[in-house]
Amino acid sequence: MKIIAYGARVDEIDYLNQWGQTSGHELTIRTELLTEDTIHLAQGYDGINCLQTTPYSAAMFEKMGEYGIKYLTIRNVGTDNIDFEAAKKAGVRIANTPAYSPNAIAEFSVTMTLNLLRRLGEVEAALKADDYGKSTTFIGRELAQQTVGVIGAGRIGQAAIRLFNGFGAKVLAYDPHPVHTDLECEYVDLPTLYAQSDVIDLHIPGIAANDHLINAEAIAQMKPDAVIINTARGNLIDTKALLNALEAGKLGGAGIDTFENESSALVNFDQTGHFHDPLWDVLLQRSDVLLAPHIAYYTQTAVHNMVFYSLGYLIDFLTTGATETEVTR
Repeated sequence: MKIIAYGARVDEIDYLNQWGQTSGHELTIRTELLTEDTIHLAQGYDGINCLQTTPYSAAMFEKMGEYGIKYLTIRNVGTDNIDFEAAKKAGVRIANTPAYSPNAIAEFSVTMTLNLLRRLGEVEAALKADDYGKSTTFIGRELAQQTVGVIGAGRIGQAAIRLFNGFGAKVLAYDPHPVHTDLECEYVDLPTLYAQSDVIDLHIPGIAANDHLINAEAIAQMKPDAVIINTARGNLIDTKALLNALEAGKLGGAGIDTFENESSALVNFDQTGHFHDPLWDVLLQRSDVLLAPHIAYYTQTAVHNMVFYSLGYLIDFLTTGATETEVTR
């Protein structure tokens, strides 16, 4: 089979080359993102593999249909940037990579939680201001004494629950489709989770139904020192409502790895040469907020699996017409 991989990052190149050398298939590696302006590079290929947070547009899918390319697999989980209606119209089928390393993201959530509970941002700010005395005044909280509410108990959520259990925390969980496992957690409804949790950890997809799940109304139900962690999708949090609550002292902090306006700003990155957004810039100045550039997944294990799994799913598509991770919305 003849395959083209778009959006190749420096850290993926070796793994992509390894797959190409051992799979018996022809693989072309491109660093460009997949857009209507770069889709012409895929003419003559059997399938496309990709990684990006910027949009997969209707115009791009239309071109795929014209070229007779029926399959696209992505090296990540999130699909909220894909125009599925356009893909269906063009006859293109899509698969994601839902479980490349649940532990990587879960560990990052715990890392952010510990950082915020121990108020390390405030300590660091005081030290940078050359105020050693003040830096010793930020009393922290022990995770073992907290109640953690995990929203979304899929693969990543379950990994997070196990890690929080390991620290001795009480764990509440909410999932519209609860999975009954041996996890040490109590399934509750969202109002109960909001009211009782000291830490709220998000692990749900960025589908339209979840847009701004954490909004002013939800925050009003939370404890005034609650910490919110988002390593899932940016649209889950109403960032303006989050900032308003932080400024009013109605939250204890936030850890944001997936920012609400991330995609729109990244689309213009090549033209502007920087990543700036008014809300991001304000949050970045706050010592009770921990921002990260969408790197929760970013471990050696995860990058290897993203490449090898997603290309394997593409070969499944091309050879059997089906794969276990096909997504339709």
